Amino acid sequence: MTTTRIPRSVLAVSALGAGASLALSACSTDGDSDGSGETGTNAASGTVNVFAAASLNNVGEELADAFNAANAGDTEIVFNFAGSSKLVQQIGQGADADLFISADEQNMDAALDLPEFDDADAQVIATNLLVLATAPGNPSGIESLDDLASGGSAEDARIAICADGVPCGTLAHQVLDEKGIALSSPTEEANVSDVATKIATGEVDAGFIYATDAQALQDASGASGGGEAITVIDIAETVDIEPNLYPAALTVEGQDNGTAAAFLEFLATDEAAEILEKYGFGAQDADEEHGAQ
Repeated sequence: MTTTRIPRSVLAVSALGAGASLALSACSTDGDSDGSGETGTNAASGTVNVFAAASLNNVGEELADAFNAANAGDTEIVFNFAGSSKLVQQIGQGADADLFISADEQNMDAALDLPEFDDADAQVIATNLLVLATAPGNPSGIESLDDLASGGSAEDARIAICADGVPCGTLAHQVLDEKGIALSSPTEEANVSDVATKIATGEVDAGFIYATDAQALQDASGASGGGEAITVIDIAETVDIEPNLYPAALTVEGQDNGTAAAFLEFLATDEAAEILEKYGFGAQDADEEHGAQ
């Protein structure tokens, strides 16, 4: 079992509020991408409404800034971060969205079934991996998933988990089912950012988050000067769990928005992939398509 010691960072994780809308200035152009980040030379303007999984919260601003730097124009990219299932619900209820980025394929499938995504193709832009992270100082002494099982050393630990249907929750439930573990005192959260906040503040003993969230804690701790450590347990070593894919697709409205199409095109470039990898996301072949409906 591999563990990593990560110093405490409460404020940084608290900033990961889910469902928050973040307006970011970015510019876009129409044209073909060469894979380097440039999407064209003719400036475009307008607003792109991006509904993105909460786990993309940290990286969104840098992606928008890079898009802005690579293209001349006057475009505002507005991010709405929330759990993927919640975003699908919002879009289905008429929310104004140009681009949807899900943290799994299941919720993208649900989105592609909506009339708002007629003729849409979903393209995978990144991957992520679920981990188990403890509160600062590891108060329950959790060293492995087995410690959470009945009779385990941490069977009474308070564990935060995303609600079932949210990608991080779906994955966590799969892991627990495979190990035959029934949590005695779980708390379900709306999205992974809420779980990360509860871990960082010590409201729970541990929680299931993504590797990118763990890296965010690590990066923030370097700036804050340390503190008690958060232990991150690599559960992929003992459970057969694949990285979850992050597919992105344009809505019908987005398909008519050249700037939205240009931003999706940018997300498939090498430059965007390098930014995503810097935040802990796995690389994904930019040409891979999830499918069309």
